[in-house]
Amino acid sequence: MSESRRVQLSSSIPAVTEKKKVEKPAPAVRLTVTLGESTDVSSPEFSFVELVKNATVSYENGAYL
Repeated sequence: MSESRRVQLSSSIPAVTEKKKVEKPAPAVRLTVTLGESTDVSSPEFSFVELVKNATVSYENGAYL
């Protein structure tokens, strides 16, 4: 039987020495959507993007605090 060999392993990724700043996560927001009844002629619509923007602006203005 042959003798076992020891091989030094090295990583191809350099070690991270700097600590990254951890950003505070965005607050969770509960959204309520009230839609009217659908008919043969029309159906209710809403824009998710506008809903989130309005909630974000309201939070920044202190409405949820």
